[in-house]
Amino acid sequence: MKRLFSRNRWLSSTLNIIGLTVAFTAFMVIMIQVRYDWRYDRNYPGHEKVFRLEFVNDPSNLGAYGITICRPFIESLKGTIPQVEELGVYRYWKNSSSEWYRQGDEQQEYTLESSVLDTCMLKVFPFEFTEGDPAEFARPGSIIIAESVADRLFPGESPAGETLIDKYSGAEYRIAAVYKDFPENSSVANGALIQVGNDDRNNTSEWSYNCYMKLADPSDASQVASLIKEKLLEFFEIDPESEYGKMFENGVRITNLHDAYFSKDVSGDTMGKGNRSTTGTLFAIGLIIIAIAIINFINMATASVPLIIKDINTRKVLGSNRLSLVWRQVSEAVVIAAAAFGLGILALHLISGTSFTYYISGSMRVADNVTVILIGAAVALVSSLAAGLFPAVYSTSFQPALVLKGSFSLSPKGRMLRSVLVGFQFIASFVLIAMALYIQVQTSFMKNKDMGFKRDLTVEFSCGSRIGSMADSFEQKLRQNPHVKDVTFAGNWLVSNTKMGWGREFDGHRVQLDVLPVSSDFIDFFGMTIKEGRNFSPSDDLDPDGTFIMNEQTMLKFPFLKLGARLQGHADEPAEIVGIVKDFNFKPLHYGIDPIALYVFGSDPWWPLSVVYAKIDGEDIAGTFQWIRDCIEEFNPEINGNDVYLRFMDESIGRLYEKEEKLNSLIAITAILSLVISLVGILGIVSFETQFRRKEIALRKVHGATIGMILKMLNRHYIIMTLICFAVSVPVAYSIIKAWVKGFAYQAPVPVWIFLSALAAVLAVTVLTVTLQARRAANTNPVDSLHDE
Repeated sequence: MKRLFSRNRWLSSTLNIIGLTVAFTAFMVIMIQVRYDWRYDRNYPGHEKVFRLEFVNDPSNLGAYGITICRPFIESLKGTIPQVEELGVYRYWKNSSSEWYRQGDEQQEYTLESSVLDTCMLKVFPFEFTEGDPAEFARPGSIIIAESVADRLFPGESPAGETLIDKYSGAEYRIAAVYKDFPENSSVANGALIQVGNDDRNNTSEWSYNCYMKLADPSDASQVASLIKEKLLEFFEIDPESEYGKMFENGVRITNLHDAYFSKDVSGDTMGKGNRSTTGTLFAIGLIIIAIAIINFINMATASVPLIIKDINTRKVLGSNRLSLVWRQVSEAVVIAAAAFGLGILALHLISGTSFTYYISGSMRVADNVTVILIGAAVALVSSLAAGLFPAVYSTSFQPALVLKGSFSLSPKGRMLRSVLVGFQFIASFVLIAMALYIQVQTSFMKNKDMGFKRDLTVEFSCGSRIGSMADSFEQKLRQNPHVKDVTFAGNWLVSNTKMGWGREFDGHRVQLDVLPVSSDFIDFFGMTIKEGRNFSPSDDLDPDGTFIMNEQTMLKFPFLKLGARLQGHADEPAEIVGIVKDFNFKPLHYGIDPIALYVFGSDPWWPLSVVYAKIDGEDIAGTFQWIRDCIEEFNPEINGNDVYLRFMDESIGRLYEKEEKLNSLIAITAILSLVISLVGILGIVSFETQFRRKEIALRKVHGATIGMILKMLNRHYIIMTLICFAVSVPVAYSIIKAWVKGFAYQAPVPVWIFLSALAAVLAVTVLTVTLQARRAANTNPVDSLHDE
């Protein structure tokens, strides 16, 4: 260890430790995210047997699959397919939460992730129960909760038999049992799981349920899908030779949940979603960071050979063989890597307590990532061997006299070797910076794109069914504030991944579309354009059968639907299609525009509309928000207005692209780290080169060279290298960017300025680093340098 920090070697050792510490820390952070994705729904017993039913539901788009279907069909499958051990009903939305409170303690509210399922799902997934009786879950009105929820809501108590109340619906649920938490990266919510009871058991028009199953043998998946296809055709009485029969010919499949996590061809998916290319990219970036640090190590080791060659010669004279000399240098590299890895673990621990955890899906606690730590340790060992072996073999492979005479480190061959290695670092930095900038461009493009409706200064919030049932009075109250300009209601968020799905029959044709229940002033509120027919009118609120307005895509995909036609809605009698609205984006811009119907329930609604949109003038935002909260409390005293989440639509739409923003931040941080590590290496190399070129610099100064001329000479090599690397990196970065953006239905153009910005950034910091490090050598008195030589 003393040798590593001797007078001649302390700089290279320090810079290597810094570079490797940054690299190991970045690699472990990236691997936490990568492992989260790779292990999604692969972290519980029997995961390989759990599948989800998916099927094509649009004859005009055979490449897009849906996941929702009516409950009666799911019930009809139970016990009819020998290869299926269990099959159940599941309504699951990743991270979907609601407000709850304990019976008798209405003041304390709890936000719990919740889903709806039947008892069969307790056998599809490997639930382990710690309290209560899971058999009690078969009773309607029952609920099971995760162990973490039980600890939070009932500390030191047994929750079995207690009652939880849904804050907004007022429904009461009896706790049947407590189950052990599933890993966060799985398709089971660690919250409150509600018994589906008899909801929609006989309703073939409510397509909002998912079908999950557990196979006896995963290899039977294709056979099971074929059997389900036959049963689907039989259940819905579809002629196999008809348009819909042919659609299902190759359009029914069951997908393992891990593969479903990465699937891109499922519309309106409600489970957690990942991206294989993104995960692979992050893993590659992690390896690139390690490679950059190893290159630094090799560069500085080869550049500092003249500093250790005397020691190598002495040991050769004293009888040391080449193997022992190589091992001596390799062991020093292992010591440096071990010190850097230890510092990396410490850095990971410190980072886990900061806001940086927002950018990573999984836990960053060291104790929760033992596997990642072990992978990091293996990478550190391999890295140290790779980084130490090449310089060690190299420094003992030639005649010492060659180095002592002319210094191999400054020979054309030595400089070329280091230039190639540093060039790889620069190319990686250019690519990462360009990617980070483009992801920012694409995210900004999606946030600001005209989606087909006006959303400026529009506030959205959920008011609950109780207030929704008093919509007119609540709207009038809100409008008493002069800053509230307009109000409308809907049954769901206008822009979201999922909507209510309806499957309807019309003159022998199947119609499958998303449906958004709205109030009759909804289209006017958002400034949407009616292309044909009429807008909703107040008289539609009095029609018990409901009223449809379709988007253009609906009429394009289902040309047999016409204005004035009647399609089954929510009532016994079909509802009239009165208008066609211009297409608008109602999903994140990863997706195109699908068929959707805006629907007014009329005088006999299925449920109250509980999503509120309010346009405000922006003059007193804080006061207007407080007014809205006060109104909510007035209409429902059980709700604490301060707990209601009010947000502008721009904010909620922006949240739809959190994954892209997180990826952008990760890549940006990684790009900065790669550049920093590269500059650490350049700092060391320039330090060694200026030390060995002292005589040349002194002679140039004696012959009239100025400090500026000396700095220009030293910078010239790195500027040329930077420009060459930039030319190589542009097509590489462009190809990677185009491959990444293919996953979006709407794509921003790739601007030239992102490449020029990357060039400017790398060039500026490189010149600054070289100049600052070389300035001292340029300022040295030439007499002193020549005297030392």
